[in-house]
Amino acid sequence: MRLFKLFILSFLFLSTVSFAQKVIKHKVKSGESIYSIAKKYDITQAEIFDLNPKLKGAVLGLNAEVKIPNKKFKEKEKPSKKELAEKKELVNVVQNTEVDNGSKATHLVKPKETLYSISKKYGVTMETLCELNPALKTGNLKTGMKLQLPNPEEAAVPEKVVKDQNTTKEVVTETKIDQLISNVDVVHKVLPKETLYGISKQTGVSIDELTRLNPSVANGLKVDQFLIIRKGTGEPSTNKSEVVEVQKEIETAKPLSAANLSKAEFLIEKASEHMGTRYRRGGTTSAGFDCSGLMFYTFKNIDMTLPRSSHEMALIGERINKSEAQKGDLIFFATFGGSRISHVGMITEVLDDEIKFIHSSTSAGVMISSTKEGYYSRSFVQINRVLKD
Repeated sequence: MRLFKLFILSFLFLSTVSFAQKVIKHKVKSGESIYSIAKKYDITQAEIFDLNPKLKGAVLGLNAEVKIPNKKFKEKEKPSKKELAEKKELVNVVQNTEVDNGSKATHLVKPKETLYSISKKYGVTMETLCELNPALKTGNLKTGMKLQLPNPEEAAVPEKVVKDQNTTKEVVTETKIDQLISNVDVVHKVLPKETLYGISKQTGVSIDELTRLNPSVANGLKVDQFLIIRKGTGEPSTNKSEVVEVQKEIETAKPLSAANLSKAEFLIEKASEHMGTRYRRGGTTSAGFDCSGLMFYTFKNIDMTLPRSSHEMALIGERINKSEAQKGDLIFFATFGGSRISHVGMITEVLDDEIKFIHSSTSAGVMISSTKEGYYSRSFVQINRVLKD
């Protein structure tokens, strides 16, 4: 009876082990063959040969070890992609965040991280990170760099308060604007790889109209060629300052759609990858950017080709009120005096009385500035919305 109990216990133990194993190791006994072993475990000979390719065509030796697939083995359920991502994110935050004396937190920059992605991870603005880490204002984000983070109570950033849409505003019709600027020829400079069809879609002028205004296009487009988009009247020019004032009073624009808000976030992230990149006149690559070059390069990420100069960029999209500005809108300045646009940036954040924007400045390269700064407050001209449905 005692031996019987031991046999039962051994059988149960071996069964438990078998269930926990993906492969069972069987020791060949006298008189056994691959066929009999397959029958014993209710599997096919082919399944045995798959795990033991050397046994095919060989003599089965006594006490030889044969691997048997365990049909009762169950794979552990794999966590979902979402669970894996959440777990990874949690581990990353814990591993990369250090606390100094229980008050100051820092973040160790990992490969492929951007200033934008770090700001999102900790719920702070890129501007706050730049203020806490002055090196970011003049240099690129580098792997291994230790960034100081704000205290938790300082990390909360107020979102833009949506103003009452029913506020009474003076509405200036497009007709009035057209009357003010109708004396000027509106032109477009042809960029490499641009087509007449693409220019038509970009400017909203039909191919037939473009051909009528520019007969030379019949012979093909040439890079740097100037195309007339709208013919002026040739009458004495209207006071430019009057045009600028009218542009500031344009009818309220529709808010960005969810899809375009997502594009705006993406564009800000792509532009922020180049924080600290030096200013380079005519530059459109990470080797150096001028202001319009940074915008041209950034918007290429969503297959949108902007004109090459800030002055030309100011002619596309929809001019909107300063109070209706949103992330992703282009903001323009007349930095050489007068009213001619000579500088452009992209809005990254809108507060109650302040707009922050990313741009390439001649003094510090790619950086984030504010309309509260006297220089940009005085030279502000207009805001254009180019992300439209």
